Amino acid sequence: MYLSAKSILTTNICAWLCSIIVDNSKRYRCRHRPKRIILIRHGESQANKDSTVYATVPDHAIGLTEKGREQARYCGNELKKIIGINETLICYVSPFRRSKETCELICKAFSEEKLLKIREDPRIREQEWGNFQDLARREITVAERKKIGRFFYRFRNGESGADVYDRVSSFMDSLFREMDNSLMSNNNILIVSHGLFLRLFLMRFYRWPVEKFHTLENFNNGGYCILERNDQDGSFKLKTNLKIFHEQKRIEMQDLKEQFNEQSFEEETHSTSHTKND
Repeated sequence: MYLSAKSILTTNICAWLCSIIVDNSKRYRCRHRPKRIILIRHGESQANKDSTVYATVPDHAIGLTEKGREQARYCGNELKKIIGINETLICYVSPFRRSKETCELICKAFSEEKLLKIREDPRIREQEWGNFQDLARREITVAERKKIGRFFYRFRNGESGADVYDRVSSFMDSLFREMDNSLMSNNNILIVSHGLFLRLFLMRFYRWPVEKFHTLENFNNGGYCILERNDQDGSFKLKTNLKIFHEQKRIEMQDLKEQFNEQSFEEETHSTSHTKND
């Protein structure tokens, strides 16, 4: 009886010590996550200016206009005011030309010492529209997509928003593995991508429902959104006011604090297997 009680006591002590170790380890990782995650949409592209370009130029090959280049430079200069002197940058960029050009121009605002790395990741590319767009079907496509919704509508030979959401989840798994296995407390993560991807990133990050995603307006070309670390628990607060659709009017996200601005991300337990493409 004495040995049994002693064994139980030992087991309880071990379990208690393990819980303390796990809890402290999690707190340590959270405190050393990046200071900010900054989502950036590419500058104005040739197709943003003239949508018929989609019918003749592969989507990945569409570059920036001069206005788009100016937007990217402006974005870089604005971020330079936000990012501290002793802080560094890690950039993830879509392989599409317009995103790579935007990233390059933004990075010119910073010294080489600040740029730890620039990593191209195909998972954060634009939604696949189905190769060249058929201009003759444009009105039909727009009407169908409006009726079905951006998240569920699948383009012919292309992707639905739900498909892109799966890519977002894969990328986010890799991102958090890297963040939680590195000391990044003075780092800023820049993600230079596309409007739909970035909105789906926010949806996945904050676990918003599909209905809430459908209310989000697109980012402006060269626009950015800041998610800032809470030093107490490692969660990320949405610091940028987003705009939503509401009865055909633009309404600042500040008016919907309970739905958006008050939210922060708490780390999920990733029970599914991690992706191969890190």
